[in-house]
Amino acid sequence: MLKGSRKYWFIAVICGLVTAMLAYRYISDLKASYSPHNLVQVVVARERINRDTLITRSQVKLAAIPAQYVNATVPHRIESVLGKTAAADILAGEQVLMSRLVSSADKSERLSYAVPAEKRAVSIPIDSISGVAGYIKAGDRVDIVATIDVPTDEQGSGNARPFSILTLQNVEVLAVGEKLELADKKNSAGSKSLTLAVKVEDALPLILASERGNLRLLLRSPVDKSTKTLPPFQIRNLLGPAGV
Repeated sequence: MLKGSRKYWFIAVICGLVTAMLAYRYISDLKASYSPHNLVQVVVARERINRDTLITRSQVKLAAIPAQYVNATVPHRIESVLGKTAAADILAGEQVLMSRLVSSADKSERLSYAVPAEKRAVSIPIDSISGVAGYIKAGDRVDIVATIDVPTDEQGSGNARPFSILTLQNVEVLAVGEKLELADKKNSAGSKSLTLAVKVEDALPLILASERGNLRLLLRSPVDKSTKTLPPFQIRNLLGPAGV
């Protein structure tokens, strides 16, 4: 009876050893299939990145992924995606594909990417005179003078007097004409519209002046950041103190 028990115990030990060896071999083979030489460092999202978000270093990281799962358009350096804009939502842990990013050079395809934060794009009509003879280009900055007729009484029934008002200053030009052009490209001198980047509160007087009066643009030097406070100007001011 004892000899039979020893036999079964011996068989159980052998089976256990064989099972352990098979398990060890399986795990070793599995590790080998994901060995470091099969892993590739790629850029992935550290957190969810919403569409139209400018990508910063804190939003992305490098992750080791098996080569067979690496997308062909994913970059391998974080610097490759910094400063670009997400054209679609990117989930946390997802590979950041270059095909889903928009660079500054791609802004010519969508005006909205050229609009600075907290500003809006608004277009105004221009001609060769109001538009400084066509010398204004995308990337320039301008001041805007509006000439409007203002009634002489509160009811608006009296004779109107023309006033020239320095409406806005140091306004960025986003586009000239119907097509967005970057600052390093040539714009058409015969364009009939100008698209500007303005604050929402500045868009209201600009639109009113455009609809009810005449606009004249003053092209600024790129190094001049100064602003001035000037009172409305009228015809009698041309005569100086004698005209008051």
